[in-house]
Amino acid sequence: MTIQLYQNSIQELTKSIDECLKNNEKLSVLILLYSTIDIMVWLSRDPHDAASTKEDFVRWVEEFMLPGSGVNCTGEDLYSARCAVILSYAPAWGTSQSNKADGNKIVYAWNKTVKSPSKLSSTKQKSETISLSIENLSKALQNAIQRFNNSLTDNRTLFDLVNERSNKFFV
Repeated sequence: MTIQLYQNSIQELTKSIDECLKNNEKLSVLILLYSTIDIMVWLSRDPHDAASTKEDFVRWVEEFMLPGSGVNCTGEDLYSARCAVILSYAPAWGTSQSNKADGNKIVYAWNKTVKSPSKLSSTKQKSETISLSIENLSKALQNAIQRFNNSLTDNRTLFDLVNERSNKFFV
């Protein structure tokens, strides 16, 4: 059954995230975190859309990941941070005059050095800089996956969609 393939694949990704955290492989953690979110977004996006969009990403993050997580940012902030890491392997994205990022800039803290997420004001930009614990972000993703999995029980349409799309996973 392909839903089992989904569960095994997501479990493999979260295990890899945990291993990278344990080994202090900072950029690998971020790439895996944002890629896992992208996969979850793709699994749950509108069945009539050809590809996932920024709006799909923001919606999934704000529905499943941010509530109750203690992560003090928006889906838009995480999308901007995702683009920075995935598209440019850099801490900031869209800083050129022709491509301004919409979200606040995220500064990552490692080894639980941030007790509670905080926002730092920036005088150079109209946006804020957000300090975010990577461990908190990882925990928020794990909880989001659990919430998403719980929703599969109550939403047969989503279950069928995930089951169908899981059939396209690497095996």
